[in-house]
Amino acid sequence: MIRLVRVLGLLMMVSGGVILLTYLVTPLRTLWPWFRSLPLPIQLGLGAAALGLVLLFGTVLWERLEARAADRALREDL
Repeated sequence: MIRLVRVLGLLMMVSGGVILLTYLVTPLRTLWPWFRSLPLPIQLGLGAAALGLVLLFGTVLWERLEARAADRALREDL
C-alpha cells in the first residue's frame, strides 16, 4: 500500500510537470483558457478522468513491481 501511494505521488508530480510545461510553453498556453471556458461539469469530468488515469497507471505499475519478485524466483530456478 505504501508503494502504491509513492507511485501515485510520483505520477501526480509528473502530471503536475506536464501541466506546468503546458503553461510555460507559449503555444500550449492557449489550451488553458479553452479548458476554463468549458462548462463546469465538463471540467470536473475531465479532472476526474485524469485522476482515474493517474490511478490506473499507479495500480499497473504497482502490480508490475509486485510481479518482479516472482520473475526473480523463476530466473533463479532456471
